[in-house]
Amino acid sequence: CRWVTKHSDPVAATAWHMVLGGAMLAGAAVAADGSSGELAARLAQFNSSDALAMAYVSLLGGAASYGIFFYEATHGSLTAISSLTFLTPMFAAGAGYMVLGETLTPVQLIGAGITLAAVFMINTPASHKLREVAAKKE
Repeated sequence: CRWVTKHSDPVAATAWHMVLGGAMLAGAAVAADGSSGELAARLAQFNSSDALAMAYVSLLGGAASYGIFFYEATHGSLTAISSLTFLTPMFAAGAGYMVLGETLTPVQLIGAGITLAAVFMINTPASHKLREVAAKKE
């Protein structure tokens, strides 16, 4: 990841990751469908609300997050930025709670609190200083 961000633009790196990943997934879908025609039948039912949902997930959930990751990887700490991936399930659970009316159990809320505390501790300036001191000792 560091090599990619040193030698290319974060937007270009993101675009190539998306194009290559999409091509592999499309190939796998065609191969899995074989000659059944199920894939073509499902694609025929694709409507405008499906296209909007796909655009939202692709642009915000994929391209924007990859772009931010590569930008931060170029300018910041990979440890700090990779710790943010632990927040992904929390955003999903929060969205499910707010949009779909899902319930969260006390155990889930405790787990979310622990996760937030851990990500906060990893990303505080004090933890960065501790990592620098540890790196100098090695």
